[in-house]
Amino acid sequence: MIKKIKLALASLALFNMIFAPLGFTENLPVAYQLRGLNQDLISPVQHNLDRSLKTLVHPSSQDVQLWYQHSISDIKQTLEAYGYFKPNIKHSLKKIDGRWNANFQISVGPPLRITSLKILVANLKPVDSKITKLIADFPLHRGDIFRSDSYEEAKQKLLTQVVAEGYLSAYFSKHAILINRRTYTSELILILNTGPRYFFGPITFEQSILNNSLLQRYIPFKSGDPYSSTQLLKLQDNLNKSGYFQNVSIPDIPINKQNQNLPVTFMLTPRLSQQYTAGLGYGTDMGVRGTLGWESRYLNKEGHRLSILSQLSRVQNSLQTTYTIPGKHPSTDNYNINFAIVRKKLAQVTTNTQQIGIASVGKWKDWKRNLFLNYQTERFTYLNKPKTNSHILIPGLNLFHSKFDNPLFALHSHQLNFKLQGADQNLLSNTSFLQSEIQGKYILSWNENSRLLLRGDIGYTLISNQGNFPPSLLFYAGGSQSVRGYAFQSLGPGRYLMTGSIEYQHRLINNFYGAIFFDAGNAVNNFPINLQKGSGLGLVWASPLGPMEITAGKALNLPGQPIRFDFTMGFDFL
Repeated sequence: MIKKIKLALASLALFNMIFAPLGFTENLPVAYQLRGLNQDLISPVQHNLDRSLKTLVHPSSQDVQLWYQHSISDIKQTLEAYGYFKPNIKHSLKKIDGRWNANFQISVGPPLRITSLKILVANLKPVDSKITKLIADFPLHRGDIFRSDSYEEAKQKLLTQVVAEGYLSAYFSKHAILINRRTYTSELILILNTGPRYFFGPITFEQSILNNSLLQRYIPFKSGDPYSSTQLLKLQDNLNKSGYFQNVSIPDIPINKQNQNLPVTFMLTPRLSQQYTAGLGYGTDMGVRGTLGWESRYLNKEGHRLSILSQLSRVQNSLQTTYTIPGKHPSTDNYNINFAIVRKKLAQVTTNTQQIGIASVGKWKDWKRNLFLNYQTERFTYLNKPKTNSHILIPGLNLFHSKFDNPLFALHSHQLNFKLQGADQNLLSNTSFLQSEIQGKYILSWNENSRLLLRGDIGYTLISNQGNFPPSLLFYAGGSQSVRGYAFQSLGPGRYLMTGSIEYQHRLINNFYGAIFFDAGNAVNNFPINLQKGSGLGLVWASPLGPMEITAGKALNLPGQPIRFDFTMGFDFL
């Protein structure tokens, strides 16, 4: 009995393998087969036939014959939409064992190509170079296979782009498709009438929490510029990301042909002025971690903010306060005044750090730029050595660049972070140093089921006197974001840093991926750097909150050390 069931299942699988590519359909009033079509054409033809068949409920023989006659024209119309106007269709309809069966043997013939394409602009004075470029970039060309869906899509896209440039009344005064079946040629004619161009009038904001002068600095254009829906959406996005408003909406803008300067009003619904946060979590690096936070989103009408965040864990306790002042371009620029107290306890060192600083955050080309000046005092102890105090004034620069296709689970992305900082013992410091660090991450995929992650970190420090140099400014390695298999920051501290990681992830089922990785790195005070190596396996869940990964890593340079499990979660890129 079992052998018969297996044989039946195997026969069914073989049946599906043979007839699925032929367009065989059952569970409908008429079973039919489509032969001679490639997969791109089978789907639309089958879709249209199925749609017409589903209208037949308990059909008579006359109903089936009528459907069969219409099906020939339905197939031809579908093929014409894809550029095939000379198909040869051999067809038959039989009733076998009380079931109607139709067969269509189709030879699509040669595709119809575009032999002439004319796109003209009527009454556009003066000539607009942007409109000229949009027409030059029209995606259809002479010699392309004519497809009605591609034509309609390209035509609508062109009109949308023209409207986005401020020609709100634009339309096609003529759009014609001329097909000569005898000569098998096609001619496309488009005449675009742009109408008048509109411009931005005054921009107003309906709200009560901020000064209008601050909101005006979010505008990426000025009154009198050509009206652009792209620019308007950019302003809306800037306001949404400002953090001040819960909702940003734009009422319909009436078009007045007598006045081409269009006023725009934004309706802004403020967020609650106070935000409180509390959290409890666990990470293999920090252990159990508690978080408490408070933020005033707008202290005054100039949009100043104040936030306080405290974190408690067995490794690190911290309290940080940040006062933020919007800059000239507040969507990208701001000034920060920071104060922080951090106590950190590692196996090899304990530090107590107090820091106060100012920072200018902005944008430089495609990079985020942070210029900072920090003054910190630190008390630290190495193992059983006496406590040491340090004080140091640190100016520095941080540049950050990232590009990604999906922040939650990237398939093609890269990230680069560069940091340069230093101090002079003649300027409020008891030591001099110069330090640089470059961090990089790269993700590539050749299909949706695989990811290759590459990560690297290189740091270099010049120090005049390491005896009183604060450990918080030295480098460390080890942990879930560094060399796995080793405890969090158990490698180091050191003046020099080098780490690298390669990880391959492959989809197992749904959004779960298996991973295999190899890490190497160390933080040392002298060259050459003795790289510590770790490798292992992992399981990754591409969750709605970003990838969550649990790994089992082995410290290859510590044979007796047990396998170490690490858990990480968060975005691939920020």
